[in-house]
Amino acid sequence: MRATAEQLRVDWFQVITGLSRAGYSPQSVADAIKVARSTLLGWKQGAEPRYSEGERLVAFWCQVTSHSRDQLPLVGVGDWWSYHSSAGYRP
Repeated sequence: MRATAEQLRVDWFQVITGLSRAGYSPQSVADAIKVARSTLLGWKQGAEPRYSEGERLVAFWCQVTSHSRDQLPLVGVGDWWSYHSSAGYRP
């Protein structure tokens, strides 16, 4: 069964990984969007950013990748653990 739009969220793991693949370290991304490195890494591990911080990260991702907002990687709310857990563990 495919998730509906209401069940999707930004896949922050993929956003941050994409920036890393573009040559940006976690610290340089954190500095660019004015958050602590530990905060950025928390988002990569599944935490959800505050709206304003998420918007800054999205804007930076769009600038670096030359993609538009509608190309943001999305994941189903219940699927995050399936996609990003090496053991497939879902709490």
